[in-house]
Amino acid sequence: RRSIRVGGGRVSATLRRRRRHSRVHVSVSGRRAFGRLAAFTMASIMRRASGKSSSRGGRGAQEPQVPSVDMVAVDAIFDQFADPEDTETMNMEGIANLATELGLDPETDVTVLVLCWKLKSAKKPGEIQRDEFQKGMEAVGCSSTKELQAALPSFDPGFMEHKDFRDFYRFCFQFNREGTQRTIEKEAIMELLPLCMMNRSIFLQEFLEFLPTCGTSRITADQWNSFLEFSHAVSADLSGYEEDSAWPLLLDEFVEWKQAKK
Repeated sequence: RRSIRVGGGRVSATLRRRRRHSRVHVSVSGRRAFGRLAAFTMASIMRRASGKSSSRGGRGAQEPQVPSVDMVAVDAIFDQFADPEDTETMNMEGIANLATELGLDPETDVTVLVLCWKLKSAKKPGEIQRDEFQKGMEAVGCSSTKELQAALPSFDPGFMEHKDFRDFYRFCFQFNREGTQRTIEKEAIMELLPLCMMNRSIFLQEFLEFLPTCGTSRITADQWNSFLEFSHAVSADLSGYEEDSAWPLLLDEFVEWKQAKK
């Protein structure tokens, strides 16, 4: 089973049975509370250049010059970490090796998940396709691992606006699915959720206490996504929650469980 350990505790971030698809996996254990990552201040790596024409010949302002990305160099990076049996795919072994090349510990650093998100992994869980990698490197403006490493401080999810964090949070579910499964085992969710949610939910610890008591064995993407929106919309005293709202049944059961504790 592949996992990621963060903040001194170990939090499972992937799926059982992925071993038969990839030669290596990242292991973790334990369930201590997830600590906040160190804050970084770099906001952007993209360089901008612009120019203006001052002639009267009706030429107008020039288009801003966007720094180009060397796709030959990008492909060379991908080739270095691609699966030898499928050179259009970077599997978990390749992703772990890339993370190590960038100075990240694939067993302990949540930035590895952000990296996969930034590199546009979307087609298959736990993989990055060549065209995704190309688009991702173009988006972050990097042509080398050195440039990508310099961009890493801007990947800190603690500084994401709600919309960007929501996209990253939803990505974490999809990236950690198992093959064609549309749901994730509850036990895996209980380990993945603190890693992805960090300090963005006042309900996190109670929800983790509640999950073992509910009858649900697998969590859907809708339930996963709705927990973030529930955390954003509902106050600690449950003001903002309405029984006739369209929350998944799992969250209605959580509210009933929480109210019964009083």
